[in-house]
Amino acid sequence: MFEKIKRYFIDEFDIYEVSTDIFHWSIISIVVGLLVGTAVSLALNALEYAIEETTYWFVFLPFVLSFVSYITYKTFRDAVGDGTEEIVRAAIYGDRRLNFINFIIKQAATFTTIIFGGSVGKEAPSAQIGAYISHLLSKIFHIDRQKKIIIIITGTSAGFAVVFGAPIAAGFFALEALFAGKIIYRVLVPSLISSFVAFWCMHIFEVEYIYHPIFLEFVPNLWELVHIFKAVLAGIAFGIVAYIVIISMRNAQKIAQSDFIHPAAKGFLGGMIIVILALIFGERYLGLGLEDINMAFNDSVHFSLKDPLLKDLFTSLTIASGGSGGFVTPIFYIGSTFGNFFATFMDSNIKLYAALGFVSVLSGATNSPIASTILAAELFGVEAAHFAAVTSTIAYLISSRQSVFSPEILETIERKFKKHIKS
Repeated sequence: MFEKIKRYFIDEFDIYEVSTDIFHWSIISIVVGLLVGTAVSLALNALEYAIEETTYWFVFLPFVLSFVSYITYKTFRDAVGDGTEEIVRAAIYGDRRLNFINFIIKQAATFTTIIFGGSVGKEAPSAQIGAYISHLLSKIFHIDRQKKIIIIITGTSAGFAVVFGAPIAAGFFALEALFAGKIIYRVLVPSLISSFVAFWCMHIFEVEYIYHPIFLEFVPNLWELVHIFKAVLAGIAFGIVAYIVIISMRNAQKIAQSDFIHPAAKGFLGGMIIVILALIFGERYLGLGLEDINMAFNDSVHFSLKDPLLKDLFTSLTIASGGSGGFVTPIFYIGSTFGNFFATFMDSNIKLYAALGFVSVLSGATNSPIASTILAAELFGVEAAHFAAVTSTIAYLISSRQSVFSPEILETIERKFKKHIKS
């Protein structure tokens, strides 16, 4: 009787093969998580130290952007600007442009842009480090091309986990953001495992991340319907902001990769404009802006509408000038400060709406409502996640389900994935 049951399950559901596959990828994921988590943690700690030692260096930004724009344009033109999806794509399909020298140049360009005040994010180099290390490991583990995409996404997730400080959200975000909302469950298990291990590594190296637990006291009565209605309005507002971010970032990326002006001249001109704007509006919109993001969660601090708009302008100018770096950290700034403004305008809980803006603008701008809801739970608590599920989904719908990441690249990767791997 037992043999018949065993044979039925093995024949019908292929349990043995699936179990072996899960065990195999679990081991690989642990190795990926350890290496990527350690490498990204060390890189981010070095970046933090460099930023502290280079105050007021933004006046050199025209020269820095001129050099960065020229060198990245000449070595890996498609990876100018954010470049995350291009690095991931190159790692998956063995693009010869993704050699060690070009990879180091791209990372150096990003960290230099951030250190000298360029308004870009640190998640791009972190994800790229994850993609490149997993690319190297695919050769060591002799992973064939058909399954190489799994380890690359696994490494990318580990990189996001260190930046976000949220391993579950990181595992989903790598899939949602890079595959236009498509959750591929075969990749999800190793992706989550590597993210957990990388998250463990970041705590060992004491990497700081944004974490503001929110505790709300709910009383079941009709007044709670008002809070739900406010959340719906907030979701619509966050979606509009996300759409503005998408349009500005896409246009900035197109300008960065265009050749209507010499890349060095483009960087210098853009850098001069950024320096002039910084002297007029202040330095708070330069660099990562982590201090302002944390301040947005302070009940006694009130941001105005100009803050997220100026951050979007500074980031767009940095990218358009050929600066190297990510979109996500500026999106966190834009979302949290706009959430703070919305809460002040609507006389609501500032900390809650800063958190909702933080994740909802991300959802709308990167096509990731599931990851954004999970991110809210991991960084701000379950109570915040209840509202975030509503606002993140609405923002995703309002922004026309578009993304700051290139749709052409997403479609290309997805099409080739379906051809080589049956998920």
